[in-house]
Amino acid sequence: MLPRQQTAPAGAWLASALTGFAADNERLVAATESLLERVLATPALHGRLINTLSLLEHMGSHKIMATQHGQAIEQATLRHVAEEAHHAYFMKRQAEKTAHRPLQYVPADLLAPAAARMYFQRLEAATVRTLGADCDARAAYLTMSMIVEFRALWFYDLYQRALQRARHVLSLKRVIGEERNHLDEMAMRLESMGALDESQAAALARREQALYSRLLSALSAAIA
Repeated sequence: MLPRQQTAPAGAWLASALTGFAADNERLVAATESLLERVLATPALHGRLINTLSLLEHMGSHKIMATQHGQAIEQATLRHVAEEAHHAYFMKRQAEKTAHRPLQYVPADLLAPAAARMYFQRLEAATVRTLGADCDARAAYLTMSMIVEFRALWFYDLYQRALQRARHVLSLKRVIGEERNHLDEMAMRLESMGALDESQAAALARREQALYSRLLSALSAAIA
């Protein structure tokens, strides 16, 4: 469970929250590593996995653009959407290099695409339920993004280790660095707005863990 103390500065809370997130997700490490090991052994499957990650990054950038388009949009939000879009491009490029063919966001070129799309849709719905239908749109965007960044860092770290074990040329170090910067920024911006509610973050992290577990099962079934 993410820490619930309400007075810790964003930086101190975030360090503790990352540790707590890792502990809460320990039971999912072996299954995730098994998935990555099996996928890395087959270039065609690996290409489809990377393409699925590209889809998720693309969905993330689209959701930012769909919800954060008012006159008061900040430079930080524009940078965020630009970097998420670049991640989608980077993953697409790597997917096609790995699969040795052009790939689209169609079922034959993805792994468990319905589950991947549902992950985002259900997390968005959970965010609205947790924060309340009348919540500030910027706070909702920042809160959901923060929870997604927790998962992105966790998953990409395991993926990078799997790539290194397999001696694969792909490196995610730049992506990981940018995702960590996003996470820090989301927490600090929420704190500056007075909207860093740690009990709500804890509730959303628990819901996200259930959604990721469901997605992981779907991905594993897709390559079985």
